[in-house]
Amino acid sequence: MGDKDGTSHSAEGSALGFWYQSLYALLILLEQSSDDAAVGIEQLDDIALTADGHDLLYQLKHSIAAKPLPVGIKSRSLWRTVKVWIDLLPKVSLAETGLHLVTVGGIVEDDPLAALSEADSDRDPLASAMAEEAQRVVEARAEAKANGQSPLPYADRKDGCEAFLSLPPAIRLNLMRRVTLKIESPTVGEIEGHIEARLTLLPAGQRAHVAKKLIEWWDRQIVYSLCGKRERVIGRPELQAQISEIVGELDQGKLSADFETVQKPLEYQPDGMLTRQIALVKGGNADIDKAIREEWRARAQRARWATENPALASMINDYDAVLTEHWSDRHSQMVEDCKDFEEDGKCKSGLDLLRWTHNEAPTAVRPIQEGFGAAYYVRGSYQVLAIGLQVGWHPDYKDLLKEGE
Repeated sequence: MGDKDGTSHSAEGSALGFWYQSLYALLILLEQSSDDAAVGIEQLDDIALTADGHDLLYQLKHSIAAKPLPVGIKSRSLWRTVKVWIDLLPKVSLAETGLHLVTVGGIVEDDPLAALSEADSDRDPLASAMAEEAQRVVEARAEAKANGQSPLPYADRKDGCEAFLSLPPAIRLNLMRRVTLKIESPTVGEIEGHIEARLTLLPAGQRAHVAKKLIEWWDRQIVYSLCGKRERVIGRPELQAQISEIVGELDQGKLSADFETVQKPLEYQPDGMLTRQIALVKGGNADIDKAIREEWRARAQRARWATENPALASMINDYDAVLTEHWSDRHSQMVEDCKDFEEDGKCKSGLDLLRWTHNEAPTAVRPIQEGFGAAYYVRGSYQVLAIGLQVGWHPDYKDLLKEGE
């Protein structure tokens, strides 16, 4: 991934940089018209695009700084990128490869690098200027070394400078002729709006919703591609099919399962009532972990549905009543059956009821909408209801929890 000029090397900057890389790949693919277009990230370059038999490689220089540094012939980001591209030369055909340097900043005033932002510009002066700059860096390091200076200057760009000087002048020029500099590109805070703007074939009122769903799907595909759960590249036909599916769900009023594969945030802490309810029936760590995970997913899903369409609030409440009735039938029977049980027997029956919500309820209770089969919503909604004491697992849960207050 490209270095992040103008930022601290913080976890935040790295995470945003990677996300920017993912979103920029989506934006690039949306801009293509060729059906054979496909993109992948972290392969030959930050982003690799194949379209119409040509390869386009992208190096991204993102920044979360309020005023991103402009790029110029002395920039470390330029020379680091040059080193990456020179290392790739044995693996690509320059005649069929375009190289893109993408930055959210501008260009240093009156810098020779400006030639890269102009199509069909003469690259000879730039190649000569870069050779002079590279030579200056190499000589400055040699002089510093002879004088016993430590550390040596220009450590952040010396590899690129040395690699550039190692190329024959004709190859240097040919390399620069394949490069395009894209300046003042959208930042990570702006790029979602650009993705939305690319959905021009959709009604204006649908674009924001579709873009949001599309980005969530895209993020999952990128992660899957990097960990080997899918092909490394994503093609335009697959992207178009996903857009059509999202639009179809929207037109039909179909509920979407947005959190089925989403993991809860590491810092998430559920309401203490969830664990207290499980502790009453002596549930184990596996019961607690599953309950917390599904409660977060269901809570997040309920909030999203209600936010995107306030009319769904009544559907959510009505379905809670359905869940509660199914629970009540079982709990009432359990209370009768456990009337003469010792505490251990009551706990075992209550634990069985808790595990029923995990294992059987998702198929025993009708779905909230026909065709909606995400089990986490049933499992997690029972935990949401348990937090509110609308349901419980122990035969005497209300009395025991009230006593514990």
